[in-house]
Amino acid sequence: MLSQTYQEHGIRFDYPSDWQVEDHASAEEIQVLVQSPGSAFWVLNLYFERPVSDELIESAIETYRAEYGEVDAFPSEQNVAGHQGAAVDIEFVCLDLPNTAQVRTFVTDRFTALILSQYSEGEPPETAELIKQMTQSIQCEEDLLGFQEL
Repeated sequence: MLSQTYQEHGIRFDYPSDWQVEDHASAEEIQVLVQSPGSAFWVLNLYFERPVSDELIESAIETYRAEYGEVDAFPSEQNVAGHQGAAVDIEFVCLDLPNTAQVRTFVTDRFTALILSQYSEGEPPETAELIKQMTQSIQCEEDLLGFQEL
């Protein structure tokens, strides 16, 4: 259940109360990490230089290949924050456990967003659904004419 709300830097999303949130901001980007009590995580990166979504997806796939060797990458679809973007699901094995990473991107007038989540089969069964709900709950201030109106 997503019972907490993160609202900073012109973005808002919901997350589970037992997951920990950290954010780091610089002039070029903002990163918000949400960590489960286990090994699952969800990261939202906002890049103000607005790189191309497909390049971010390819970079993520290559990073996983470099780290884990054999990975399977499957194009996916998921609108995020009302924006059509690029998406890929990556499957790989780590410590003898099957793992899934999901990479989602979208572009606004202010930034390119990259959402990266990862979880293993060793996580509770609801983890994948919580991650999907977190991604679907993202809202961007410029799309809503200010959060205070909601």
